Amino acid sequence: MSISRGWVRRLENKSAGDTVTVPQVGGTVETFPAELFWLGLFVAQADAASGVVPTGPVAEAVNNATPETIERLERLAASGQGGDFMRRAMDFGGLLAVADVVPDLSE
Repeated sequence: MSISRGWVRRLENKSAGDTVTVPQVGGTVETFPAELFWLGLFVAQADAASGVVPTGPVAEAVNNATPETIERLERLAASGQGGDFMRRAMDFGGLLAVADVVPDLSE
């Protein structure tokens, strides 16, 4: 029995790869593959910077994250580890802060 449990555990660990866990206010934890989390966070931040309220599983997880988790993600974004766009976005109100809509002056 222990051989099969160890084998299952190894397969689970191997299939998990790099993941990002986002502890939630309610005590649960949202887990994402790392690539999908960072892509989702980038898209959500781009929406927010464009004046659009971010939606999707990553945006929901960040919006429901514990204050400690939000602080950690903001520090990470401000440090530049998320790229220049994420670092500059932190200068304009914080993680997923929806920017004022810029009026269309093209007419």
